[in-house]
Amino acid sequence: MLRQLDQALWAAEGTLKLPGIQFPVRSPIVRLADGGLILFSPLPSLEQVAGEIRALGEVRAIVAPNLMHHLGLAPAARLFPGARLYGRRGLHEKCPGVTFTGVLDDAPDPLWSAEIDQVAVGGMPRLDEVAFFHRPTRTLFLWDLCFHITRSEHFPTRLLMRLNGAYGRFGPTRVARSMMRDRAAVGAAVKQMLAWAPERIVVAHGDVIERGGQAALQGAFERVL
Repeated sequence: MLRQLDQALWAAEGTLKLPGIQFPVRSPIVRLADGGLILFSPLPSLEQVAGEIRALGEVRAIVAPNLMHHLGLAPAARLFPGARLYGRRGLHEKCPGVTFTGVLDDAPDPLWSAEIDQVAVGGMPRLDEVAFFHRPTRTLFLWDLCFHITRSEHFPTRLLMRLNGAYGRFGPTRVARSMMRDRAAVGAAVKQMLAWAPERIVVAHGDVIERGGQAALQGAFERVL
């Protein structure tokens, strides 16, 4: 389903079902001032809402924001063949059939730099995530760095999320914390996010934080900062 989050923000939302677990997934969409769309972290099932997305505007870029969120990349490229593809350097090996236009780092691409900032989260090479900030709506986009799953009707999922420290709270999971090889580098990226003073935080997995994003982020990373 496609849900509008703000005047220029939407999200395709669904459920990722794996053996023994199912949890929410989200693919944010930003419409730039010129009408072009930036599609982040495309869902594998995006075809179901492709028509609705096309009605919003032309998809100019498809962004895979970390080394884990790539399963929907090739299908999205087929759905929107005119879009440029961006991802972290390690994805070239994971997605040999995908031709990337650019590699994500700390410098926003000129396509979206007038409205969107970004920072690469160092110190987590297995995840290699890039966070994005949409300045007009003060919205921060995070992927696997933080979860915010507050409810689930699926008992095995609730149990696993509790064991992972990821149920009923916003912040990094135990798995994410185990990936932190250089906490100072992670902290530097989080400090940049805090400097943006986000109001809203959109996560790939869980509930959107509509208000007080900066304080929520500060609280989630107190031990890292």
